[in-house]
Amino acid sequence: ARRVRDAWTIGAALLLAASVAALVVMQAGSIGTGAGFAAGIGVTLLGLWLAAWLVTRLVRRFNGAGLPYPARQGLANLHRPGNQTRVVVLALGFGVFLLATLYLTQGNLLRPLRINAAETRASLLIFDVQDDQQAGVSQQIASERGSVLQRAAIVPMRIHAINGKTTAQLVGAGPASSPGGEDGPPPERDAGEKRSGPEPWAVRREYRSTFRDTVNASEKVLEGRFWRPGQGGAVGNGPAEVSLDRTIVEDLDVKIGDVITWDVQGVRIPTRITSVREVDWQRLEPNFFAVFPSSVLEGAPHSWVLLARTPDAPSRARVQRDVVAKFPNVALLDLTQVQAAIDEVLGRVAAVIRFLAGFSVATGFIVLLGAVLTSRLQRIRESVLLRTLGATRRQIGAILLAEYLSLGLLASIAGIGLAAGAGWALAKFLFKVDFAVPLPSLLILALAVTALSGAVGWWASREVFRHTPLEALREE
Repeated sequence: ARRVRDAWTIGAALLLAASVAALVVMQAGSIGTGAGFAAGIGVTLLGLWLAAWLVTRLVRRFNGAGLPYPARQGLANLHRPGNQTRVVVLALGFGVFLLATLYLTQGNLLRPLRINAAETRASLLIFDVQDDQQAGVSQQIASERGSVLQRAAIVPMRIHAINGKTTAQLVGAGPASSPGGEDGPPPERDAGEKRSGPEPWAVRREYRSTFRDTVNASEKVLEGRFWRPGQGGAVGNGPAEVSLDRTIVEDLDVKIGDVITWDVQGVRIPTRITSVREVDWQRLEPNFFAVFPSSVLEGAPHSWVLLARTPDAPSRARVQRDVVAKFPNVALLDLTQVQAAIDEVLGRVAAVIRFLAGFSVATGFIVLLGAVLTSRLQRIRESVLLRTLGATRRQIGAILLAEYLSLGLLASIAGIGLAAGAGWALAKFLFKVDFAVPLPSLLILALAVTALSGAVGWWASREVFRHTPLEALREE
């Protein structure tokens, strides 16, 4: 009966996983995404089953020397005939896995977007500021006890040629528009996609570039060297230096030492790639595909974008009002409102997923209840035997509590461990963000599930205490 019950439980779990994977394929429109999701669910179920199997083998060899008798007997119940370890760990551990994976993914996605973090602290984004307006805009910000944290020049340009080949020779004549628009993360490509030559969108698009002589905090140099202040300009008839982001280097199919000629509002500027940067596009601050030495583009027509910080919401509102009134061409964006909108949207999505994950945990507890009720007669006989041998009701209760606390702890550890692996894979390969594990929060989740498992298992086993040895012997 136990084997039939376990087979039905595992079969139902696999059927549920296959159904969910089919829904993912339909929604995502990608067989690869659905197959990856199904594989992840399969690995999770296999990992939970292996964890339960490994614990039963280890506990069978563990003599429990030094532990109180109820604890030893409770651990022995994990491997006794008719044990519930695999069923409960599969059902309860999968719910814990969903909750922990959601929490890890949400935290790692939101971390780079926190504009009030110490690395940015910016609350206003101000753009289309002209050279002669910088002082006035800065003065308005300072009047509200604010400060300008970062300035970046914006110079529009296009690529004229790469290594002597013009745009038309590289990708042919085509529309000038591009999917990238303003400088930002390029369109995603499939991991296995192969390309010969540059991406057409990367060659034809209009770039918003900048000039400066330092590397920002949101980027780091991967290859080559960044020029020193005052250097990097053209020497004689040679090209000037330029630094490109890693993603655009891949899309343009270029490397260190290649020459790119830029069309800056009708003026051709040849440059040689001398460094490749890794840019953190998740940070809400000015980031650029191409960075030029200051001496190369200072004379080109350009505007400025400013990142500023004000102490509170009323001061931000007054800065927006006064700057727009004095400089109508300047646009301001309240980054705190952007962050609030992002938090609200992600919060609603997370609430739905939390509900579904909580439902999975509740299903695990229902499975736990079913397992307890299924083994009711066997538990009554065991209780009678123990009480006949002199065990008290308190000792029997402690044995049951130790068993179900062990099951809850095992399910929590296995589920959270698998969730850490899934969260790392999602952060690295899908969302491409830094991965961190909030240990205190996950510890609270593990303790809560363990305590609930012990409480539910003990409550469902109350009937064991109501039978006297004589009643059980009469039933025999």
